[in-house]
Amino acid sequence: MSRLLWLVRRGFWNGLFVLKFHGQKPAVIPPGDDDGRPARLVPFRTKYPDIPIEGVVVADHIPTDEVEKPKQVFTRIQHALVRWFSPMQEGLPPISSDAAAALDAAYTPAHRRCFPIPQRPQENGLGALAVASPYASYLEATGAGTFRWDLGSLAAFECHPGLVELGAVVDFTVEGGTGDLAPVRIETALGVAQPGTSGWDDAVRMAMCSITSHASMVRHFNWLHLTAVPPLETVTRNRLPLAHPVRRLLWAHVFGTHGGNDLVTEIIMSKGGEFDAIFSLTHRGICQLFEATTGEFDLAAINPLLDASRRGVTEIGVATPAYDNWSGLYQVFLGHARRYLELYYASEDDLANDQALGAWIEDLDQRLPHGVRSVLGEGVTMAGAASLLATIVYLATVEHEITGSGLWDYQLWNDTSPVRLYQDGRDLPVDVYQRLVNANLNLNVHRTMLLDDALPGLAVDQAGAWAFRELQQDLLGFQARLDRTSPAPWRMEPRRLKANINA
Repeated sequence: MSRLLWLVRRGFWNGLFVLKFHGQKPAVIPPGDDDGRPARLVPFRTKYPDIPIEGVVVADHIPTDEVEKPKQVFTRIQHALVRWFSPMQEGLPPISSDAAAALDAAYTPAHRRCFPIPQRPQENGLGALAVASPYASYLEATGAGTFRWDLGSLAAFECHPGLVELGAVVDFTVEGGTGDLAPVRIETALGVAQPGTSGWDDAVRMAMCSITSHASMVRHFNWLHLTAVPPLETVTRNRLPLAHPVRRLLWAHVFGTHGGNDLVTEIIMSKGGEFDAIFSLTHRGICQLFEATTGEFDLAAINPLLDASRRGVTEIGVATPAYDNWSGLYQVFLGHARRYLELYYASEDDLANDQALGAWIEDLDQRLPHGVRSVLGEGVTMAGAASLLATIVYLATVEHEITGSGLWDYQLWNDTSPVRLYQDGRDLPVDVYQRLVNANLNLNVHRTMLLDDALPGLAVDQAGAWAFRELQQDLLGFQARLDRTSPAPWRMEPRRLKANINA
C-alpha cells in the first residue's frame, strides 16, 4: 500500500512540475511604467510571518506591470498542495547507489521532453572543481601555492536528525609537475581527513554537500533573489525617470523581481518547502543561515575581476578556466556599459552632475550591504559608473545562471555531490531525491534570453537601441570563439544566458 501511495504521489508531483515547465512563458518586459505607485521595501517578516528572517526586505506590493494572475493562482495552489498532499512520504527506501540509475529513474520521459537529462562532468575531483565548475568562486589563496575552500561556518546551523552536520574546510596545494590543484586536507564534522585515509571519501562528499548547499541557498537565493535585486529594482523604479538612459540600460535585468520572488518564496522557504525538504538544514536552521549571511553580501564579490583579486586567485600559476570565461563575459558588459554611457554623457562632468543618477547611486549605497563604492569607486566617473552597471548586468545574467541552472549538471549526482549526507551511510530517500530533481528542472524554465530580438526595443531612442544591438553582436562574437573550443558544463555561454533572474 505504501509503495502504491508513493507511485500516485510521485506521478502527481512529477506531472505538476512538467505542466508548470510547459506553462512557463517568458514575460514580455514592458518599456512603460506601472501605475505610478512607488515601491517601498518592508521587512521580510511583515509579508512572510512564518519565515522568521531578519535583515531581508521585500516590496510592499507587486507593481501592476509585474502581476501575472495565472501564475499567481498556480503557485498558490502548488503551495497549498504541499500541505494537503505533500511530495514527501515517510519510510521510503533510498535511491539506487548507482547515481546514473537513480537519475534515470527519477528523470522520466516526460521530464526529458522538457529539458535534456544532466550530463556528468568529466572532471569531478575537488582540485578540478575548484577552478572549473560553478564552485570556482569559492577558492581563496592562503599562501604561496596554497588555497582553501572555507565553508566551516555552515556548521553553526541546525540539521535534520541523522545527518552529518554541514561545514567543511578544504586545503589545496599545487601539484608539482602538473600545476594542478590537489586537495590535501579536509576538516568536517566527521573529523580531519587526508588523502588515503579511511575517512577521505566521506570527507570529500561532505565538502561537496556543503558547497552545493551554500551555492543554492546562500549565493543563489539569499544573495541574488532576496538581498540584491529587490533593492536594485526598487531604487531603479523610484529614482530614475522612465526615460532615463540608465534605467533603460538596466530595465531588462531588474524588471520582474518583485513579482517573481512573490511567486516562489513561500514554495521554497516555508516549513516543509523545497529547501527544508531537500537540503540538510531544518527550517529553523535555514532561517538562521539566511539571517547570518544576508549581511555578508557584497556587490564587489559579484564582479569577477574584483572578486578574484580579493581572493588572491589571479595569475597564480594554475589554470583558471571558469574565471577566464566569467571575466571574459564581464569585459563584454563593461565595454557595453562604457559605450552606452558615452552616448548620453558628453563628459565626466555631465555624468557627475546628473542628479537623478546621483540619487540612484546614493540610495543603492544605503540599501545594499556594503554599498556600491567598492565597485563604483569614489565620486561618479565614467569608468566607475561603467563598472557598477556592468556588475549589475553580470549579476542578473551570468552570476544567476552560475548559481541557479548552472548546477544542473552537478547537483543531481548523489555519489559525488550529495545534498545530504546520512550518518549511517545510506543514500537519499527517493522522495527527497525526486523533489531535488523537480526543483532543479524548475530552474530551467523558459525565460527572456539575453540575445532576444526584443531587448533593443527597451531603449529610450535609436542610439540606445544601437548600443543594445552592439552588445548582442559582441556576445555572438564571444559565443563564436567558444564554439571553436571543446564544450564544458560549467561554461557560461551567451546563447544560454537569460536577461533576467525572474522574467
